Amino acid sequence: MVEIVRKAWADAEGSRSRAFTILEVLVATTILALLLVLVLSVISQSSNIWRSSIDKIESFQGARLAFESITRNLSQATLNTYLDYDDPVNPQQYLRKSELKFFADAAGTGTLPGTAKTGSAFFFQAPLGYTTNPSYIGMDSLLNTCGYFVSYTTNSAIPSHVTNAGNTYRYRLMQVLVPAESNTIYQGNLSSTAWFDAFAGVAQPVADNIIAVVVRPQDPGSAAGNLPNNQYAYDSTLNATASPQPVTSHQLPPVVQVTMVAIDETSAKRMDSGSSQPIEISTALNGKFSNPANYQADLDALVASLSAKNVNYRIFSSAVPIRESKWSK
Repeated sequence: MVEIVRKAWADAEGSRSRAFTILEVLVATTILALLLVLVLSVISQSSNIWRSSIDKIESFQGARLAFESITRNLSQATLNTYLDYDDPVNPQQYLRKSELKFFADAAGTGTLPGTAKTGSAFFFQAPLGYTTNPSYIGMDSLLNTCGYFVSYTTNSAIPSHVTNAGNTYRYRLMQVLVPAESNTIYQGNLSSTAWFDAFAGVAQPVADNIIAVVVRPQDPGSAAGNLPNNQYAYDSTLNATASPQPVTSHQLPPVVQVTMVAIDETSAKRMDSGSSQPIEISTALNGKFSNPANYQADLDALVASLSAKNVNYRIFSSAVPIRESKWSK
């Protein structure tokens, strides 16, 4: 009997020696909690990075497609320039002539469409084959008036009867694309802007959150790559009857440097101020891109301003050769 009691007591003592103490349980629980917190933190950070990356991809995908459309259409600009007498009755010399036009200047200035300080408003003729007449479908070389500018506005593509569509104000890249059958370029002696003025009011947005688009006509054959006037502005009809003609008269620039600046929707939402332009963007754009000699300095200053305001941005830039340019000096 004594031996049985002693054995039972020994078994009990062994069981107690193999059990966890309260301190061990607390330490294990603390370590487990720390591991869970660490794992959840890693998962949360990974999820945030994933969402941020997806947002950026989606935000800039539209901008990338719009930029490709600009460069593709601009490369097809044409003037169909020819030589003719200056005066058919009393000819004195030959002049370059064309019924088509190429025009670029600061958006939002004078009668030009667009929001001021957002870069360029530019318009040209190109055989893009766009028509709304079923009889002309398939005629891929039909001539169209095409143009682009940036405007801070609501989305005109959303019908007014659609409610709760979230039609917010944003910087938007607008496109003018005139059907071939509505092209007025051959209707008399139009002014330098009349051929697109009538259509600028019905321009359609092609990309949101484009805060600037800048075109810079260039001559790669010159020492610094600049045109003689070294300006962002370009008007192929300016002083076209002067003697001698300016080198830009009825000629397309050989190359056009196109720069487009886009921001993501997350940044746009954070800065949303209704119908008023976000002060962060308008301040960053103020005074920029008025002198081609300061192009790189202006671009660097714009990047610094956007970065300082934690604005996610993307810059698209390309030198676009104009295929139909017959540049001669």
